[in-house]
Amino acid sequence: MAPTPTASSLVERFRLKERGRERGHEGQPHTGQPTLDNVETEVVAYCDDLYAKRRNEYHRHRSALEERLRPPPANRGADPLVEKTCKEMRDAVAEERPDLAGLAREAQHAIGEVNRFRRDEARTADADFPESRGWHWGLLVALIVVETLVNGLFFGANVEGGLLAGTSYAVLISVVNVGVLGWLIAALVRLIHHRDPRRRVGGLAALTAVAAVAVFWNLFVAHYREALPPDYPLPPDTTAVAQAMVPQVPAELAAVGDSPVVQSPADASSGVQLPTGQAGTESPSADSVPETCWRGPEETHADQEALCLFRASPFGLTGFYSWMLLLIGLAMCAAAAMDWFKTDDPYPGYGKRERRRRNTEERLLDDRRELLGDLNELHDDAARKLRTDFRDPVEARQLALTDLNKLDARHTDLVGFARDLEKSCRGALDMYRTANREARTTPEPQIWQTPWTSDWDLPEPPDRSRLMSEAEAEERSRLMHDALEQRERKLRESHDECRELVNEITRLDPHDKAVPT
Repeated sequence: MAPTPTASSLVERFRLKERGRERGHEGQPHTGQPTLDNVETEVVAYCDDLYAKRRNEYHRHRSALEERLRPPPANRGADPLVEKTCKEMRDAVAEERPDLAGLAREAQHAIGEVNRFRRDEARTADADFPESRGWHWGLLVALIVVETLVNGLFFGANVEGGLLAGTSYAVLISVVNVGVLGWLIAALVRLIHHRDPRRRVGGLAALTAVAAVAVFWNLFVAHYREALPPDYPLPPDTTAVAQAMVPQVPAELAAVGDSPVVQSPADASSGVQLPTGQAGTESPSADSVPETCWRGPEETHADQEALCLFRASPFGLTGFYSWMLLLIGLAMCAAAAMDWFKTDDPYPGYGKRERRRRNTEERLLDDRRELLGDLNELHDDAARKLRTDFRDPVEARQLALTDLNKLDARHTDLVGFARDLEKSCRGALDMYRTANREARTTPEPQIWQTPWTSDWDLPEPPDRSRLMSEAEAEERSRLMHDALEQRERKLRESHDECRELVNEITRLDPHDKAVPT
């Protein structure tokens, strides 16, 4: 708070002595002046403003303190907050009940299905499968990418489009090896674990067939690579091909007449006789491809040539890269089959049922946990607000008594400030009038005969009659504590009732084996 100005500070602030002498020489104010002159009015207005600020500050504090002086209500009836919270909790349960009941039925059905499966299939151990298949899916994708890159390098040098065109071939081969053959092998290996002997035998037979398909498929891929133009052996001599394809002596050779006929060693067994001029022609070497597999130098002929090579000699691969292609394809099939096998329980059908049971239970528990969390939040917020808004009358009386003492001190300070400010203002006006009298030659105004006094309205002292007695405060405190306990008990009972209803709706029987109707 600003200190009370003194008369000297007011004189110095408004230059009252100098202005008094100046106005005295001018004969101002006039002798008949009925009110304060301009200089006096300026000083009084300044003092009025100082007092108004201090009084407003006092009233602001008094309003805040009087609000705390009001005794708390002794209401022992139902609290609107408790009623509202109980209704909100019941409405929340009623809104979520159909969904929870549906999830509970679905989860119970899944539990019964797993239990019946365990009983029928004599399974005692829990299903063994990964919680997340992300790692396995990533490994399968990695296998496809690796095989695609390797196969693309092998095919890229043999096709017209280079590495890009070779990669397109490699993608198809990788998908078949990893995605199709690997999955089939894993599924059939899982079938071997079945308790039914017929299924085990059938799975073993099918596994043998699929393994053979995988070998022959990769052999065909290797032959296809060899049938591509850069790796295909040089085309056989056209004359030799013609000789090999003609079963008897052509008509044009019969017209030769007396020309001597010589049999080549290659045709001696077939009975074909050639003219003497053609006896020196050599047939293709024995390690070259069969002459009948040649279809032409174009890449579009490679599939027919590969099929012909595969039929003629499935394991007759002639290049190192072809054998590497075969081994890499089989290795990728085996690795993919192992990864596919690890994605689920070894016993067929067990992992699927157990996974469905866990998923339905997790969804049920998530919804249940969310609803219980909402109920707890509603209860805790209401209970916290009850405690926050509760005002103990005994403590309130002590605070009110302290506030009254503070308010008395502020009232005393305001009265003293008004008294001192009035005294300073009056002293400053007297100094102004004295300086004016000494300088003027005319009589002073009649109003100066009466000392100046303020017309400030001082507030009444604080009323202590509103403060309740100590005995009344203790009685009211007892009643209000009883009411608070009743409200908290009602809130707690409603909360427990809603939680029990939620638990009843979502309760599951882990040993259920009932056959669904």
